[in-house]
Amino acid sequence: MTSLATPLLRLAERVLPSLPRADVPETLAALRAFTEAPSPARYLAATRALRAGERRHKLGLLGRATGARRAELATDGLARAGLHPDLVEALRALPPDARNDRRLTIVADLLETYRVVRARATEAQQALRRTLGPVPARRRAERPSRPR
Repeated sequence: MTSLATPLLRLAERVLPSLPRADVPETLAALRAFTEAPSPARYLAATRALRAGERRHKLGLLGRATGARRAELATDGLARAGLHPDLVEALRALPPDARNDRRLTIVADLLETYRVVRARATEAQQALRRTLGPVPARRRAERPSRPR
């Protein structure tokens, strides 16, 4: 069983210091079970517990990193859309979670869409004025009366 203990010890030395405290008791229980009565099944259980804890830890780190990146992209989109810089900074102070990121991204997309539609409408209005020439202004007496 010493042939199994050596790789398990190396794995435990590498993984245990990086594990969050919540994952340590489960992993230590699997390691203790192997050290008390070494067997291939307990070796596999301890190895799986160590690797699962390591995987959860790495996925958690990755999730936080991508979440921070999404939040940064969302607030950058708001800044590009023309939101006041003070408001963008206040929104950056929101807690970085997926719901806030989605909301900020949606608001940024809506503001950008509004800006594009407004620019196209202005261009179309200017083209229409160039085509039609000056449009005479209505006089007050020429306005249709409203039904009362």
